[in-house]
Amino acid sequence: MIYNNLNILCKCGCGKNIKQGNIYINGHNKTKANYKHGGKGTKLYNTWHGIKLRCLNPKHPQFKDYGGRGITICNEWLEFIPFRDWALSNGYQEDLQIDRINNNGNYSPENCRWATSQINNQNSRQTKITIQIATNTRVLYATGNYTQKELAVKCNISQPAVSAILSNKRWIKNN
Repeated sequence: MIYNNLNILCKCGCGKNIKQGNIYINGHNKTKANYKHGGKGTKLYNTWHGIKLRCLNPKHPQFKDYGGRGITICNEWLEFIPFRDWALSNGYQEDLQIDRINNNGNYSPENCRWATSQINNQNSRQTKITIQIATNTRVLYATGNYTQKELAVKCNISQPAVSAILSNKRWIKNN
């Protein structure tokens, strides 16, 4: 039996009071949305869910780059609420991304931070470019003796990386 449009105050499993309009009764109570924490659908929840998928689901397209190479999520973060609490206490903002400080390390409070996409992109396996390499690339380009393609070969980096360095989209030059 379904009672529609009832404003009933329910206590969630996490202790939060929530109002639910539709309560299903068939031997036990369930809320229609089955809320446990109220975070589902938020950017923070999607970040957490994405971490779990990449690390734990072998069918996920990015599993090979995460769980497939041994990167895990700490036991504490297998539940959303501890992850949410850590995030909110450690600088989470909607315009930031979760970043593993040691790119070969696990998702855990000790190895994660909130960073801009620029910093996060610079901290990837494919990006082994240091500020010294970026500076050297700019200095060599300024001589006029190298094309971007030649610099890519000389500096052992990709041509798109050379372009990004020279346009200050990555490894921003401090003036």
